[in-house]
Amino acid sequence: MLAQLRAHLPPPSGGQARGSLRWLEAQMRARGANPSSVRNIVYRGVGTPADKAALRAVLQALAQEVGCALPQAAPARPDLPPELDLLGRSKIRAYRQFVAGVRAGRSPRLIVAGRPGAGKTVLLTQVARTLRDQGVPVTELFLSGDLGGVLPLDMPPGASYAAQAQAQQDAARRALPPRGAVLVRVGQALHWQGAPPRDRSGEALGGAVWAVQCLLAPAPAGLAVLLALDGDCPPDSGAECIELRPPTPAEARAYLMAHLNVSRTEAQRLVQEGGRSPERLTLLARLAREGAGPAELLADPDTRPLTEATAALSAALPDPAAPWPAALLAAALCRDPATLPPHARLLLVPTGDGFQPSAALRGAWASVAPPALVAPLRALAQTGDPALAPARLAAWAALRDLGALAAHLQAHPDDARHLPPLWPALRAAPGGEHRDLLARAVVAHHAGRGEYGAVTLRDALFTLLESPRGAVRAWARVKLAESSLEHGSMDAAQVQLAHPDVTGMAGPDPWVSAAQADALLVQAALARWRGDLTAATQAAADPRAAQGGARAWLWRGLIAKDAGQWAQALAALQAVPAGSPLLSARARYQEGDLLLRLGQPAAALGALQDAAARLAQAGSAPEEQARVLARTATALRRLGHPGPGLRELRRALTLVPPDPRRHADGVPRARLLSEGVPLLLALGRPDEALSWAAGALALLARPEARPAEAAYRARRTRYRAALAYLSRGLGRPYLQPLAGPTRDHPDLAHARALLDTLLAQAGAGADRDHLLALDLRLSRALAEPDAARALALTGEALALAAHPYEQAQALALRAEAALRAAQPGAALADLNRAHALLRRVGDGSAPADPGLHAQLLALEARASVQDGPALLPWLRAALADPALAPFRAGVWREAGAALLAVPVGARWLADWGVNTQGVLALPDALVVHEQALAPVDDAGPEVLA
Repeated sequence: MLAQLRAHLPPPSGGQARGSLRWLEAQMRARGANPSSVRNIVYRGVGTPADKAALRAVLQALAQEVGCALPQAAPARPDLPPELDLLGRSKIRAYRQFVAGVRAGRSPRLIVAGRPGAGKTVLLTQVARTLRDQGVPVTELFLSGDLGGVLPLDMPPGASYAAQAQAQQDAARRALPPRGAVLVRVGQALHWQGAPPRDRSGEALGGAVWAVQCLLAPAPAGLAVLLALDGDCPPDSGAECIELRPPTPAEARAYLMAHLNVSRTEAQRLVQEGGRSPERLTLLARLAREGAGPAELLADPDTRPLTEATAALSAALPDPAAPWPAALLAAALCRDPATLPPHARLLLVPTGDGFQPSAALRGAWASVAPPALVAPLRALAQTGDPALAPARLAAWAALRDLGALAAHLQAHPDDARHLPPLWPALRAAPGGEHRDLLARAVVAHHAGRGEYGAVTLRDALFTLLESPRGAVRAWARVKLAESSLEHGSMDAAQVQLAHPDVTGMAGPDPWVSAAQADALLVQAALARWRGDLTAATQAAADPRAAQGGARAWLWRGLIAKDAGQWAQALAALQAVPAGSPLLSARARYQEGDLLLRLGQPAAALGALQDAAARLAQAGSAPEEQARVLARTATALRRLGHPGPGLRELRRALTLVPPDPRRHADGVPRARLLSEGVPLLLALGRPDEALSWAAGALALLARPEARPAEAAYRARRTRYRAALAYLSRGLGRPYLQPLAGPTRDHPDLAHARALLDTLLAQAGAGADRDHLLALDLRLSRALAEPDAARALALTGEALALAAHPYEQAQALALRAEAALRAAQPGAALADLNRAHALLRRVGDGSAPADPGLHAQLLALEARASVQDGPALLPWLRAALADPALAPFRAGVWREAGAALLAVPVGARWLADWGVNTQGVLALPDALVVHEQALAPVDDAGPEVLA
């Protein structure tokens, strides 16, 4: 018929041909029908009644347009549920016969029988739905296994078989309504607490025969009864029995092609994978079409476990909206989600390597009874996958199994980082030892990250302060003291340590031991802040502080570092065990910072990169990770790689973005901006460096909680701003080798003014103030055109130097000032001492500061210029070390400038092969000449991506 219609239509003038399949699909779409059904209906004759009716209407309109008439449609049959229309004649017959009998006012009695998977449940569901739509009262009974909950017996213990039989009949009679319809699904192995069904004489019966005798036969005259039995029809049932069979492969394929609008091949795959069970097929179709209700999902043996498992995940996980990794879902489900049958998989929406629940699945969670959540939660709690530790803890919290949760954290203390989101649920649990331990873990986690203002920390801390045990309250008060210390409230910290809960604690209680250790570390920190390093050392070295474990070693290292006990500091920091990721990362950071201070930037870079990796793995606070990245950037600059260093610093800045709050703590971001100033100067960008310095100072001027820290950071930032003027005044990047000026410049004058102001402001006497004082004098000498004054300043710096590296730095700049003062002998003497000191700095595994080494070589070349041509091969050999590659150009430029000042220097350079090409100054020509001969090894170290 479709071909006849096409023959009467005019040829297409563009676009789709009227009457073509694509045109028909477009018309179906415009009418709200399924366009994908066209091909199945046209070629295979399968489709839903609604889609067939829509397509006929399109063809009818097309026929009228060309003056044709469509063949008469087959007589309309009563509407059938599509599940029955496409899944077999026997079910259609049973459905029509029973529904028609009830509609006619009769009370039909019908039995349907068949093996599991024949479609009995589908038939009963559709019959019940149709009768209810017609206003018929419907009672549904599902009889399987123990019937005590469905058909309770009124029978005394020890009753005779005859009495049992009578009680069973009475229970069945009570379950039958007086009118309407009763639909009974009879399963296998019926019994009442082990007692089998019995007939009037007390003989045991099979479940099917008993249902016929006690439910079908005695049903009231006005009650329609439909029995669905497993197996064959029983003999002599007194009612018609229709045998049901599973749908054939062809019926199943046709059903799926019509309802899912899939190809024959895809329908065949689904049938082979999911089977021909009508229940599965119909549920698959409904899920693909409009979803299924909670009752259907909980009735299906495949979707029920999935519904319960996902409901448990939703109830337990802190963020139920986050996608579930496949391993997480598998742990709760006790099977791989990929092995679920097709209709169950439709309830899961794939998201990368995980899943999210469909709307139908979410809608069913409220119908899951709380006891059904226990099994999936226990399965999740017992998983051994370390990657599922957060979910494992969440499962224990949802089960209120605080003892198991506390035991796990005792064995895996670093998993406490997953505990804060669970604290609200734990807080609501009954108090006791386990809840106190969990509250302590929450507090310790936040305190370890420096998050003393976290809401969960405060709530957990005050939970502990409400404890009836004095030892628990003492531990909490020590943590309050730590919080005050972190915020710069030293007096408040001392008040907490003086509280009777703390001063009165005693005994072998583990809480007391931990509180004493923490209190000693707080006392050490207070003494360190006051500059009393003797008292700080005594507190940290107290044997009771060893209870603090890794934290005690970390604090001992910090205090030894401040006290200038470098070897002891490194030993203590390296003793922090790797089993504590956060604390070991902090120890590695402090180790890297100390190695930078001692002139070992290569070793420092390794420690800092290790610290950054550990912090990221341990999930530390972004501010802490940013601080380590900033020091990594400084180590790269000191190694002559400011470009990679600036990239690291920009990474750090993304971790601590600008805070729009007016009174937010600006110290963290200001510290990063300040540390970026020398990097920009090393790249020759002084104007941008000054902008960063100004931004840092603006942040440090805001009211915040750490006045002492902010004051020091402001002094350090002003010093770095002075370096910007120094670099611009010298006309070169802030990268060694550096030479002081022989004439003044306005920027140099401004730099000197800033440095003099800072020198007049005495620091608090802490180790970092000592270091700033040394740096101020060295930079002030470098900005001073008066060589005699520069010599005096470097002498002051040398007096402050506390270790060989600082001494070598001061001697190098004193030699530079001596050369400007025309004292080459004194300069060479200082250079020899500096070389000897620098050799003591390296530990053999990594070279000492290559920048300072380059500075010494450049100064030695300037001091030895009278040696003539022998200078050049010596210098080339001295610069062969790959670590010096980033500094070679500067050293050669200094050597070229020194040779240019000698009357025969130009001839020496020409004899060396240097060619100016008629445009280059001799120092630049020497740089070009040597760069052409040097190996390509300037790429720099591999840094964090």
